[in-house]
Amino acid sequence: MKKKFKKMFSIMLMSALLVGCGSGVPETAGTGTDAAVNEGIGATTERTKDSAEQAGTETVSGTSKDAAMQTGSYSITEKKLPLYYGEIEDREDLSVFYVNDVDIPYISIDDLPHMLEKVCFEDHAYEISPDGTDPHVIITRKDDTAFTADFDFDNDTVTFFDYDAFLRQSEDDLVSVGAISGPFSYLFRRVEPLSNDRYGKVITFDLKPYEIDLVKSEKGNFIPLHTAGDLLFSYYNAFFLYNGEAVILTGGLDEPLGDIYYSAAPERTEEFAAFDYHELCFTFDHLYGLKEIHDITSFDDYFFEVGLRKRLMGTDQAKADAALYKFITCYLDDLHSRFRIASNRSDSEEFLSLCEDISGPWTERFKGWMDLFGDERSKAYPDGIKPYEEVGNTAFITFDSFTNPMEDFDYLSEPKEEELEDTIRLMQYSYDRIMRPDSPVKNVVMDLSVNTGGAIISACYVLGMYLGRGDINIKNTMTGAATTSQYLIDANRDGKFDEKDSLADKGLNLYCLISPVSFSCGNLVPNEFKSYPHITLLGKTSGGGSCSYINLATAGGATYQISGYRRMSVFKNGSFYDIDRGAEPDLYIDKISDFYDRKALTEYINGLY
Repeated sequence: MKKKFKKMFSIMLMSALLVGCGSGVPETAGTGTDAAVNEGIGATTERTKDSAEQAGTETVSGTSKDAAMQTGSYSITEKKLPLYYGEIEDREDLSVFYVNDVDIPYISIDDLPHMLEKVCFEDHAYEISPDGTDPHVIITRKDDTAFTADFDFDNDTVTFFDYDAFLRQSEDDLVSVGAISGPFSYLFRRVEPLSNDRYGKVITFDLKPYEIDLVKSEKGNFIPLHTAGDLLFSYYNAFFLYNGEAVILTGGLDEPLGDIYYSAAPERTEEFAAFDYHELCFTFDHLYGLKEIHDITSFDDYFFEVGLRKRLMGTDQAKADAALYKFITCYLDDLHSRFRIASNRSDSEEFLSLCEDISGPWTERFKGWMDLFGDERSKAYPDGIKPYEEVGNTAFITFDSFTNPMEDFDYLSEPKEEELEDTIRLMQYSYDRIMRPDSPVKNVVMDLSVNTGGAIISACYVLGMYLGRGDINIKNTMTGAATTSQYLIDANRDGKFDEKDSLADKGLNLYCLISPVSFSCGNLVPNEFKSYPHITLLGKTSGGGSCSYINLATAGGATYQISGYRRMSVFKNGSFYDIDRGAEPDLYIDKISDFYDRKALTEYINGLY
């Protein structure tokens, strides 16, 4: 069972750059009914508790911690619930606690080491340290690094000596999205002298401004279930769902778990609604990776400024879910961020009616570009475009997403034509065709013009084939930690990782065709190419997308994803540069139809030399 659970979360980690920009957006479009003026925008630019009350909202402290500290005691009740790890067969019992009869679920700090080990797939990796002295509880990694998470119950803070180093899997890079690690790491060989990690700053998560309480009592030490999920398990793209009768720790709901989750729905009380809102603010404030670019300093302020705070804090779950849907879709509108499914507490008909006609301006523009480029390609190739095609002396390699590697494929064998939907197999097949004896190929064009992203591990393989020595550069925008990894691939599958395994330095003219639809990994790859003089970019500026997404759930039970704090970058002069604005082509192509007139494009390329 552990193997299946490990496989599911490995896929979630490797897929951290999947786009998913279309499925999170309604088909219809409109404006909705919220207006910022309804909440008194303009009265003040500083959003304090007082200003929240002036705007008609309530601020509620979920556990009355001050009073409890004065009396020295909390009222703690315990309930045993089933905990499902990603699938219905992987079940344990979990003690869930409630403080002062408030319906916010807590779990014991003592249970966290085991739960972390389950998700990071490493037995006996964590322990409660004996070094923790009241009011501190410290969880320590039990490897040679001994990185810690320090829970301070007096001040409601959690301090990590290094956040990534504490949570990463032992075989991963320091800042990792599973790029060249995991079950398919045998496809890569890291070049150690040219790869390095920069550790992040000590980071303290202060829960008190969000009215989130850590609770210490004679019965134990407790943290809200969803705070633990957002703080720790989101690192693995996992989240907690809770329905009063069961707890689910997962990265996505399959049908059996979905049936369990939607079989019960607790009431959304005022206390719980306030906690749900505060937890949402905490999560966005710390985990959203594009705050600086979006000019966001406080999501509480932002929710107020766009007229959605009251709905997010209200006791109507459908309205709260619809408000989050609108916020992510219309205001973040960054394509990697999207709403997924509504809470079990939501009235589905009310939720759907509230979300009708909502869309984001950038998303609508992007979908228009997808249609435009897709239509022009269909005109040129009415029967569908081939993954690999030779036109005269030019080879065209075309794929619209970076696929996850499949365990069913033998990546060390000769690739077959029926496997070419798989990105890595397509690269291997293309390499074999281009490098065959007496090959007529002089030019190679990698067509990413309708590529909307996908799995970072496949993007790494593509980079390795064009660059010879690939590199991937990731920065944690939350802590400042950074990793640059250089690596080799074995494209010819001879068991050697050497200069023969790429198209670089083979006398070939290498090109990459890009457009505004080239997003996420479809944007990362040309940005990396841009730094290398032997590769020429053709087309129009790529579509951006720099942060891997994080899977999350609100305390209220709605699931969503956001652009996270792991930001893909290009490494130049010792610095990490953001790629969200896209890659500029070296040679522009004005007419979209010319992207797919491959005979004319081949003649144009040959005319350059």
